[in-house]
Amino acid sequence: MTFDYYTYHISGSYLSALINGDYSGLSDEETANFDRFMDNLPPVEGHFDVIDNSDSFRTCDICNLYADTYETRLYFSEFIE
Repeated sequence: MTFDYYTYHISGSYLSALINGDYSGLSDEETANFDRFMDNLPPVEGHFDVIDNSDSFRTCDICNLYADTYETRLYFSEFIE
């Protein structure tokens, strides 16, 4: 089985929510941004994996602010229809 993926650059502050479902370190505004991001993902069943942060200071795809980000991939095998 082969996997395709989407690449996102996500601030380290969101990784616990993304990987573990743990929102405890997020403010109400950050939680709203995160939920909005998750609601707008492509319609796939998959999983996230954190790849790298060597070129890390860039715009976070969740909050649209410059931050220390991690290259994160959403791996999937097929689209859900």
